[in-house]
Amino acid sequence: MSRPSAPILPQHAHQRIAKMRERRMFTSDLSVNEFLLVKEAGFDPLGLVMGSSIYQIALKQPQLRPDQTAGCELTHMTEALYHARELAMTRMEEEASELGADGIVGVRLTVNLATNPQRMQWDQFRLWQDWSKRAGFMRPQQQNPQLNASGWIPNWDRLAAEQWKFYCQQLGWHAVPPPPWFRPPSRAVYGLAQNTAEFVAIGTAVKHRGGESFMNVRGKPFQSDLSGQDFWTLVRSGYRPVGFVMGNCVYYVPPNLLVVPPQSSQELAGFTHALYDARELAIERLQDEAEALQATGIVGVTVTEQEHSWRQNPWNAGNAALQTGEMIELFVIGTAVVPMAGGGDLARPELVLMANDAPAAQKGSE
Repeated sequence: MSRPSAPILPQHAHQRIAKMRERRMFTSDLSVNEFLLVKEAGFDPLGLVMGSSIYQIALKQPQLRPDQTAGCELTHMTEALYHARELAMTRMEEEASELGADGIVGVRLTVNLATNPQRMQWDQFRLWQDWSKRAGFMRPQQQNPQLNASGWIPNWDRLAAEQWKFYCQQLGWHAVPPPPWFRPPSRAVYGLAQNTAEFVAIGTAVKHRGGESFMNVRGKPFQSDLSGQDFWTLVRSGYRPVGFVMGNCVYYVPPNLLVVPPQSSQELAGFTHALYDARELAIERLQDEAEALQATGIVGVTVTEQEHSWRQNPWNAGNAALQTGEMIELFVIGTAVVPMAGGGDLARPELVLMANDAPAAQKGSE
């Protein structure tokens, strides 16, 4: 997949970077240990750089032929997710270039998926059910004879509002606060729009103190998701990062590949091969990006996998995949590296005996 054309940074980003260069004061998300080791490796931090992209991803359920028994890649979704991540990464790269950096260390790429409205509604419904029982109200099954087989009550929010208002009056509250099921959850979610995702890339821009150029073959600052400790070890060993590389694949598995006789213990061969193909495609794209940077290897590779299904009803959480199929998203990232001129001595491992007491949680598990 080709990289997108460089997007334009917002005006506020240019103003922030200009002030950072004038003040010569850096901001960094490196820990104290990482900061000192990056300095020891010969690099000075210049500032925190970031890039983001909010992207709408259109979900299109594939229409397979009756005789098609295998899964297939959802190329439109693969390209959309890849493009969104690349936009965020490229904007972070642009900020580093404007700071005059040689590279970016400690890159973190996070994805905040907009909550599916149907899933959100079901979670709120279940929270209300739990609260209603604990507060001593009549069980919802007895209050609403229209309860369907799945446990869902149509227009449940009206009943919940009446219960909450009565509950607050009994406690003598003058103002009625938002009920627990409508409060922000502990885990951050983004309700931008259905099927919308936000991609955020953050790292610390650094510059080599000796003036040696560490730009990659494209003339851009290198990107690395290695920690400060790993970055120091890599440089000390005679290697340098040239880029943050990634590969992804979104694969559709039809319902027939998820079903086996209930009394039989056997491998889901079709599902296994679909997942295998998805991993292979993602890793091949990772390697293609590294080869484009003329890298000799990739370190710190991580593979993440997520499954999604087309949920047609709020309560259809467990059987949706068996009815409409499942969508697998594979995402592989790593740091491409090359040997430096002159090489270096490999760091020899040393035996270290920890003198500190073990954490309380670890003691309890022993």
